[in-house]
Formats: sequence, C-alpha cells, structure tokens
Amino acid sequence: MNTPKIHEIIKAKRRERDLTQEELANILGVTKAAVSKWETAESYPDITMLPQIAQLFHITMDELFGYTLDFKPLKIVNEINAGIRLSSMEDLSFLDHGTVKECSLQKYLYNVGDTTEERWDVSVHFISNEDDFPYIVQKCIKPGILIDMYSYRLADGKIMDDDKNNKHYVCKEKVWEYRCPNTKYVHKMIKEQIAMGLIDEEDAF
Repeated sequence: MNTPKIHEIIKAKRRERDLTQEELANILGVTKAAVSKWETAESYPDITMLPQIAQLFHITMDELFGYTLDFKPLKIVNEINAGIRLSSMEDLSFLDHGTVKECSLQKYLYNVGDTTEERWDVSVHFISNEDDFPYIVQKCIKPGILIDMYSYRLADGKIMDDDKNNKHYVCKEKVWEYRCPNTKYVHKMIKEQIAMGLIDEEDAF
C-alpha cells in the first residue's frame, strides 16, 4: 500500500473542511492557482507555509507528509530449558506447560540399596516460556530428585543479556534461582542440597 503524498493529503483535508481551493488560498494568502498546483503535484507549498497548513488541518507535520511510524512493541519471552527423566516425576502435567524439543530412550545408572544398576528411562528436553515453570515442576517431581534448568531471555527471538535469573534447581522441597555467575549463592545452595541428601558431597566440589 502506497503512502499518501502531500498533494493528496492537502486535497483530502481541504475537502474534509468543506473548503474550496479559492477559500483555502485566501486563508493561506496565496492564489487559487497555487493551491490547484499543490493538489496536482505540479508544485509544492513553500517550506515556511507547512506548519501553517498542518495547523489549519489539525494534523502533525508527519501526517502532512504522510509519514507514519511502523512501530511494534518488542516481544520479550523467557525460554526455560530442562532435561527431565519421566521416571523422576510423580505427575506428568508439567508437559502441558511447554514443548518437548527432544525425546530419547536411554540407559541410566540408578542407586538400588548399596549397589547401582542400569535402567531404561525416557528423557525429554523440555522448553517452557512460563516464568513460573520451575514451580510447576516442583509440584510434579518425586521426593529426593533434583532437576537443573537454564533459561534465556529472548527479544524478538534474539538472546538478550539482563539481570534476570538464568539458572534454576528444583526439588520437592525448594526451588533455587540465581543469575550466573554467583559463586556465593552457588556454594550456599550446594551445602543445602548436600544437607537434604540430593547430592553427594564428594561430587559437589
């Protein structure tokens, strides 16, 4: 769609005001022939007259020139990524809050009493744009399980850097969230996770 030009706008606004070319010419102190030439794009008003014309028609200078700003607000989303084994969940309703990007069937080592054994499990790479997704997972997770997540802030699809939390750890009892890097917070979090029996001390540091 072509943007209206100044001669079209002058003509349209004159008719909206129910003015003849001669009446508009008298108001602006020019000849009828001058107004006629403006409206046929044979010539243009003197630049010093443009503010007066815009004021007369109750429009801005941008509107007089047919200029409109094609502005769309920036779309910012928080993309949270999580690797989740389905056997770790009591409730699979978390799947209603995002998209499965990848799904795989793999063998994992599990502690069984004093021994470890391999078991098949379904693992999903899950993506959610809901800010409270870690807390949704918290309601679905089994006791004694720890899931880590990371997130990106996207502005119109491009990764942006801000001060929002981008690392998340979730267990049944608590959700930890922080902005990387935050060494002091991480050390405190690890100590809590060790005390809760979620991770082994020898594996933590």
